Amino acid sequence: AQSAPMVGTLVFGAAVALCLLLLDLVLRRIAGRPDGTEPADRLLVGARVLALFLLAASLTLRCRGDGDDLAGDVLWTALFGGAGLVLLELALLLGLAPLGGVVAAARSGNLAAATAVAAHTVAIGVLLAAVCGGRSFDDLAVGTVAYAIGQGTLFLLLVLFRALTSYDDRAELVAGNAAAALAHGGLTIALALVIAHATDGEYQGLWPSLRDYGLALAEGLVLYPLRQLLVQCVILRSKPTFAGGELDRAIGERKDLGAGALEGATYLAVALFVVRLA
Repeated sequence: AQSAPMVGTLVFGAAVALCLLLLDLVLRRIAGRPDGTEPADRLLVGARVLALFLLAASLTLRCRGDGDDLAGDVLWTALFGGAGLVLLELALLLGLAPLGGVVAAARSGNLAAATAVAAHTVAIGVLLAAVCGGRSFDDLAVGTVAYAIGQGTLFLLLVLFRALTSYDDRAELVAGNAAAALAHGGLTIALALVIAHATDGEYQGLWPSLRDYGLALAEGLVLYPLRQLLVQCVILRSKPTFAGGELDRAIGERKDLGAGALEGATYLAVALFVVRLA
């Protein structure tokens, strides 16, 4: 008897995910963006599919009631799902704009650039899943505002973090530096996890929400010191530096794939650690 609600949730969620995937496919066909056959194209599509599944799970948990009002469940899911797709497209359009030539390089088959763009797509999906869903127009309004704040915060933190590296991220990505792509991608998704954790929760008024949001984000600031201390000093056994250092040389100059993976994995590990314990 206890498994019945779980089965119902899974069936409803699977239907939501399928509808989102089909609708997204139709929209991409209308926009003239058919799926490519190159590895970079597959990577971009895979990231988008991951984002849509995250959205589907959020819609299932937040829009579905106790199962007694199927029509209401479907209507609220359709409303928030449509809004979610629109917000996803807007975030991809506006959020990827600062990357400049990286997006064009990704679409031309550059795997390093595609890795960075795919990471941004996943990060957008993480932020969207944290706030999308509900059963009222108030939920829709609050979620949209929280999503906008989250996207703006992600952009600002990325600029801040990457400004401290001694190499130009965009130039390295366009040049096909896979090490820089792994580091950039890990940072992007890690920041999204921390921001999503900050935006996820009940709205309790403007100032209490902003206070809790700021405190949660402060926890994410440990990412950069741990990069410079844990990765650079403990693992790479190099001298501590506030910016630059051996890690930047390994990624920017030697294009060390292991160093890039190590940096990206460290960001993700710390973000998951913080979110889990917070």
